[in-house]
Amino acid sequence: MKPMYGSYSIQADERGRMRIPSTYRAAFGDTKLYGFKNKKGCYIRIFGADVLEKLVDGFVGTLPLEECKRSAIIRRINSHIIDIEEDKQGRFTVPQTWREKIQFKKEAVFVGMGNSIELWAKEVYDAYELADEENDDDIDIEMDDFLANHMI
Repeated sequence: MKPMYGSYSIQADERGRMRIPSTYRAAFGDTKLYGFKNKKGCYIRIFGADVLEKLVDGFVGTLPLEECKRSAIIRRINSHIIDIEEDKQGRFTVPQTWREKIQFKKEAVFVGMGNSIELWAKEVYDAYELADEENDDDIDIEMDDFLANHMI
């Protein structure tokens, strides 16, 4: 899979259906897609079957399944994963409860995150970006360190 980056704004139709931007869809290829609503409900992460497989494999070999904390983590993750069902036109609908949780109305922003994408309500993402700009100095320093340690 090609890495996904950049961001795209889109509008949903009157029924809340939307398409994943073609650049991202092409990067996913023919893989089945899944969605995961983060705990705070800011966005929905969309990823392919390969990422789901790595996630499930990651559960193996960690703490014993009987360990309550591990079971709680696995339960929280698994109970918040949905199948992304695309129709013949390549559209999908985010469940109404999730749309309410992420405050999605009509406009959305997709953000590439390497091996997955995030789906944000445009208003929420714009507010996040504004708050992020206020912390630019701290983030720039951390970003410089990260890039220096991870680039060839």
